[in-house]
Amino acid sequence: MKFCPKCGGVMMPIKKDGKEILKCNKCGFEKEVSDKEKKEYSVKANSEKKNVKTTSLVSESSSRNLSDDLEQEREEYYKEVGLELLREEFEEGEEDEGGE
Repeated sequence: MKFCPKCGGVMMPIKKDGKEILKCNKCGFEKEVSDKEKKEYSVKANSEKKNVKTTSLVSESSSRNLSDDLEQEREEYYKEVGLELLREEFEEGEEDEGGE
């Protein structure tokens, strides 16, 4: 997985003008895929349409903003990671105090 050098967003493989590129899902930064990276990524178009049942809130594109959803998901993820790191630091601090 590659991350954007500008904003840290996830770089997703897409096809553009017949070329494979990595595009940031947050800021839109684009980078051409190198030969080495082509082995790591494959871009395939899924022409199969499957019937998927969803709630009206999910299926109505006007009622949600995808970038807001992604931003909220990212925020929640970073909060979880931050809290876990703080917990680990706190537990290590308690062990150091108890051992002295």
